[in-house]
Amino acid sequence: MKPERVNHYELGLKTQWLDRRITANLAAFWTDIGDYQATVTNGQLGVLRGYLANAEAVRTRGVELDTAFRPTERLNLYANAAYTDAKYVRFVDAPCPPELSGGSAAAAGQSPSAPGTPGGISPTACDVSGQRLPGISKWAFSYGAEYALPARIGTTDGNAYLGYDGSYRSRFSSNPSPSAYTYIDGYGISNFRLGYRADAGWNAFLWLRNAFDRNYYELLATQSGNTGLIVGQPGDPRTYGVTVSASF
Repeated sequence: MKPERVNHYELGLKTQWLDRRITANLAAFWTDIGDYQATVTNGQLGVLRGYLANAEAVRTRGVELDTAFRPTERLNLYANAAYTDAKYVRFVDAPCPPELSGGSAAAAGQSPSAPGTPGGISPTACDVSGQRLPGISKWAFSYGAEYALPARIGTTDGNAYLGYDGSYRSRFSSNPSPSAYTYIDGYGISNFRLGYRADAGWNAFLWLRNAFDRNYYELLATQSGNTGLIVGQPGDPRTYGVTVSASF
């Protein structure tokens, strides 16, 4: 296993306007990784292991925008966006996705069978150069708002507030060797909170996460030695609770 080599370049701009009521930060980045260490799964029948493999070259590049707005003393808004283009520049000996594996490994001089051939011959490796890296969406957004009102509880001054946080990410691959069966569709999540923040340093709030009970997967993965078996990790359903914190 070879060590990774990383070259990262970034160019950005930070700005504030209208007496710091508006903040906007823009950054462009480019990262080249040599001998990228990818955790892969061996799809050959009867081989029960995953391992680290070196992808010869990987590249990620994109743009990020972070903004915050304070139109009044009581209202805060924010919106962030990111575009990321991440791919294998060269990875010629990656394990094959499940639709191309499962048979006997091709011996020297043998040609792989067509996908889905019973008792067929599978390629020993696949060239995934130019395909997307796992776990990275091309588009990602986060946004939210909080509105606060001065309030007193007994003799304690503070602020009652209502907040919202949302996020969205576009479709992404969740397997090191991209497969038709391990792409996860884009999804959005909404969270709410209602609480009281005391000037004395304590904060208590009710929270509701995944408020609209969106069904989604965080991960879809192939299993070693079990061609055709895809294991999914679902995201958290709607949850709610109470948080109390204090600072000293």
